[in-house]
Amino acid sequence: MSGTASPGGTAMPGGTASPGGTAMPGGTAMPGGTLYLVPVPVGDGDPCLELAPRVIAIIRGMSDFIVENDRSARRFLSRVLDQQALDAAHFYKLDEHTQAQELPALLEPLLAGRDAGIISEAGSPCVADPGTALVEAAWNAGIRVVPLPGPSAVLMAVMAAGLGGQRFSFNGYLPPEPAGREAALRELEARSARDGSTQLFIETPYRNDAMASSAAKVLRAETLFCAAIGLSSADEQVIRMQASCWRAAPPRIGKIPTVFLLLALPMAGPAHNRADAPRGNTSRRRRGA
Repeated sequence: MSGTASPGGTAMPGGTASPGGTAMPGGTAMPGGTLYLVPVPVGDGDPCLELAPRVIAIIRGMSDFIVENDRSARRFLSRVLDQQALDAAHFYKLDEHTQAQELPALLEPLLAGRDAGIISEAGSPCVADPGTALVEAAWNAGIRVVPLPGPSAVLMAVMAAGLGGQRFSFNGYLPPEPAGREAALRELEARSARDGSTQLFIETPYRNDAMASSAAKVLRAETLFCAAIGLSSADEQVIRMQASCWRAAPPRIGKIPTVFLLLALPMAGPAHNRADAPRGNTSRRRRGA
């Protein structure tokens, strides 16, 4: 980078950022607040126990929140803010229906010098989440963007599945119709077989069992398929089996938030029996087990 940043700022090429600001190319920092990406527990945990004290302090220092769902955001904040602060908070909606021309209005509190936070439905914002568009708009407007540390169902699923965290790819939502979903599963399996990567994806909860059924139908018998169900909740369960086992005795997942993973062994060659390849055991792990 040819620009330099002083403490708290972020420099863009050719610019110099002052504290708390973001420099645009060839210019000085624009005034404004900071856009914080606020994590939310992925299960039913208490935010004050699951989130770092620094994150809680930052949330309590804001009164402007850009949210995917007003009701769930208020429920989350009611466990962090006192009633007076919650009553004084301002909420701005950002969901999959938000149009590009509506984004500048969401930045108005920040351009006025106030900090604001993006709150997702669960987990960390801007991963398979409409917040990405606003973050891009904030960068273009010279607004400082700060991700806060917190839970991520995607990373938790990688950790729990044991399929390999050295190389993995998150693919978001697959096509909802059966033919498109099955074609996507075959492509992810082929990609995994080529490069040894773990492939992750998610589904709208009411289609979880349809997703598992499609995977059992089209994946190769020895491909490992995993469902990380209800992470950090009382319903938490991680099921990891070969596709052939899913076909023989398909578990019911139900409408519980789930992250799906698969790992395919190479089609042929000496790497097929490599010592570090995950074994095709059938296993389940429930919370507390």
